[in-house]
Amino acid sequence: MENPFINASILARLDELIHEGEQQWWDFQKDPKLIKDPVRFTQWTTSCLNLLDKLSITTNRFVTEFEEWAKRGSGKVINLGASVGVLKAAREEYIRGLAIDYHLSVSAAVFSNLISQAEYLIHKGYHIAAAVIAGAALEEGLKARARASGIEVEPRDTLMPVVHKLKANSILNEFQAKNIEALGDIRNKAAHGGEFPYKVEDVRIMQEGVAEVLSFILSRS
Repeated sequence: MENPFINASILARLDELIHEGEQQWWDFQKDPKLIKDPVRFTQWTTSCLNLLDKLSITTNRFVTEFEEWAKRGSGKVINLGASVGVLKAAREEYIRGLAIDYHLSVSAAVFSNLISQAEYLIHKGYHIAAAVIAGAALEEGLKARARASGIEVEPRDTLMPVVHKLKANSILNEFQAKNIEALGDIRNKAAHGGEFPYKVEDVRIMQEGVAEVLSFILSRS
């Protein structure tokens, strides 16, 4: 079964940075005391740290190890070979699906943007559309949490089946599940047409509730 966590662009970028690091390592071995192209080296280390930071946002293990070998200071000597080794370790963990913090950090950013869109729509008076967007963010955010925890999510699963799976795995408790069900009910009424009994303020409270749930669910390790 294909690993659902693998992002081809991320993997390709890791491979590019590893290749670039190996090229610089080859040049560096000729004179370990000299970085021949500081611009190229700085660009490479910055790109590496940017990507590694996303792969382990909780512990920053990859970042800590990379900085240990790639940054000069306090009498340290740069070891590009060890730096490339950190990248290769990060790649291995990533393809095995063990760097799940990256996926949750991306999910948090994406769903935060959706919540902001919902807030904007509420401000403009489109509270029904806002309820649809906030509800969609809630459902997809819960699915992201489930996948990150190794819980199988079927394509046909809607909000409540995912909630039940999260509750069964002790990620949600009964109170949280009931709260999410209420939030989902507002989304369903907005999405399916017909009478929508909720006012702007109700949707605003719903949007805030969704933001709170996502903040909690996507920040858990």
